[in-house]
Amino acid sequence: MENIEYKTMFSVENDYWWYRGLHDLVLRHVRSVHGPLQTRRILDAGCGTGRMMELLKSLGEVEGFDISPEALRFCAERGLKSVSLHDLSAWQGDAGVYDAIVCLDVLCHDAIHDEDRIIREFHRCLKPGGVLIVNLPAFELLRRGHDRAVHTRKRYRARETVSRYEAAGFTLRRATYRLPHLFFIIVCKKLVERLLGIDKPESDLKALPTWLNSALSRCNRFENRCIAAGITFPWGVSLFIVAEKR
Repeated sequence: MENIEYKTMFSVENDYWWYRGLHDLVLRHVRSVHGPLQTRRILDAGCGTGRMMELLKSLGEVEGFDISPEALRFCAERGLKSVSLHDLSAWQGDAGVYDAIVCLDVLCHDAIHDEDRIIREFHRCLKPGGVLIVNLPAFELLRRGHDRAVHTRKRYRARETVSRYEAAGFTLRRATYRLPHLFFIIVCKKLVERLLGIDKPESDLKALPTWLNSALSRCNRFENRCIAAGITFPWGVSLFIVAEKR
């Protein structure tokens, strides 16, 4: 991402509804990982400004890396120590050491050159029974200026993505779209912008009025409870994957 995006992320990440909802969902699934907290190892691959790492610290020993020195500077501001500078496309970890690997909206980035190799590497680095938690943007239909602003290479569909992870040796625990209520809102917004001739690369990440942020957070928490209960949504703006190493 552009450096300005990391600055914006750091300034809103603790309270912004989208991050709070995603982080809550990730934490729900990391808590289900087997093994005592004292020996549990967690990796955040593409940790950004470090908020997810900060929240995961209560669930095990957490480490992370990112390709951006600017992102790591913000991690340092959070007091995070176990962070390093790595390009995920070239990263190689130790075999069978992690109980959980988290990778949120990173594999979709245009800096990723061989996604299948990275998925296989995640599989190799997990312990048997370990889980990989991935969030990805969904449906090419929703591609817009935001994607150009944050350098999104690809948006995903569930069926082809599930096949990709199964081919790497994973068993899928969960594969569902998220935020279905936003799907039609974004489609309508795209149509209006097309009619008005608006086409500029601009991130959707902006501070919202408190009432709206709170309302969206409540909606997201309810959706997370549905996903935790096993409900799968047939559409949405993100695709959420939980895959277990056999």
